[in-house]
Amino acid sequence: MAVSVVICGLVRSQEKLLTKLKNYFDWRDQGRVDEIIYSTWINELDNYPGLRKELESKNVRIIEVEEPRLVLKGGHQLHQMLAFYYGLSALKNQDQFVLKTRVDLADNHASMLHEFEHGTPVTNDFANVGLKNRILVEYAQTLYPFLCGDAQFFGHINDLKKLVNLSAEMELLYNRLAVEQTFFFNPFREQALFKQHFYWNLPHISEIADRRSEQINDVVSNTSISRAVQGWWIVLDSYFKIGWGPTLETTADVSCMKDAFTYSGHDKLIGDDSSDVIVNQSFITSLVSMFTEEQIKAIRDDISNHDNYDMFAVPKDVFDDYQRFSRKFSDLPSPKAVCEQSNKWVISGATQHFFVKDVNDTASRRYHEQITALRRENEILRKTQNVNFTHSLTHRILNKHLSRKTIDFLKYNCPRLTDIYARYFMRKRDK
Repeated sequence: MAVSVVICGLVRSQEKLLTKLKNYFDWRDQGRVDEIIYSTWINELDNYPGLRKELESKNVRIIEVEEPRLVLKGGHQLHQMLAFYYGLSALKNQDQFVLKTRVDLADNHASMLHEFEHGTPVTNDFANVGLKNRILVEYAQTLYPFLCGDAQFFGHINDLKKLVNLSAEMELLYNRLAVEQTFFFNPFREQALFKQHFYWNLPHISEIADRRSEQINDVVSNTSISRAVQGWWIVLDSYFKIGWGPTLETTADVSCMKDAFTYSGHDKLIGDDSSDVIVNQSFITSLVSMFTEEQIKAIRDDISNHDNYDMFAVPKDVFDDYQRFSRKFSDLPSPKAVCEQSNKWVISGATQHFFVKDVNDTASRRYHEQITALRRENEILRKTQNVNFTHSLTHRILNKHLSRKTIDFLKYNCPRLTDIYARYFMRKRDK
């Protein structure tokens, strides 16, 4: 079985791009890879002398799209979706498995060939969302539904097309979701259990990492939130595959929901920000084995609920569950839903992050490059020297108290100041 490769986004590193492509060329010569497509912005390749000619000589099909000026979310949601959409559309074979990847934050390795040869297993589409084969992701978060690695993932083209969302829905209704979540949440956005959960715009766990234990206790005892998290595990078990290659046969020693957050092993890692990262499907298998068949059926029934969910009629018990959680962790935003028994119809939530770029804007690209460089640096230090960087107290205080308008102004209009701040005040080293 031959698969195709769709590379999306900026070049960033010509050397890294050519190194990645060398693997794809070798695999193409072996009959493992069919088409190789690079979907990027108009004139992006021209910033790197000789690169366009090099790609064309190697039969890499280049798709150049006008870069969007409207930026949604800090991770450039529309940009990623647009490049992905055109990359998939350009493939001649519209019935095959596809690797979506980026130049940065994604690496090639031999274990990928297992899926290149076998594809991914069929789903148990109990929720009737239309996904036929599992989507492979390289990692997922235990606590936060649909927060998976989006730099590189793999699946059948018909399923990957269902991940694309080019509307402003994810910004207006679910504007605290990370870009990674907007990809994988899209096929499930009509499921009432998850739609209800995300109306509260729950943040990443890293924002309250210093209160992790306290938060976990609340999640476990909170009926509504724990149900959404359990639903996420069932979705991972049915619709996703975590990690390349054969699934590990070992099982994790977990007997209750709280064990899922305290366990640390080779199939699940606790990162430097205390976030729970699942790196192999075997851990999900262990989690689901905690439930009886009756419990699994009940959770699936909750997930399968396609009823229109009215944000003006949230059941009072659900509303109270999330409100108690929000009040206890005061750094959470106000909900975007109101109780069905309320006479006050006010929809509040996180500040919108719309930003329209100027035609010749370079500040936003510079900021994005800085953040990407920091992430790569963190990865290298963690792997080679066991050194981690986390948010400094200064950064957390400023991020909490400065207005969004002020932050956006400094971020996009003061690139030199942003560079100094990111390198010397944003992070602290943990040994």
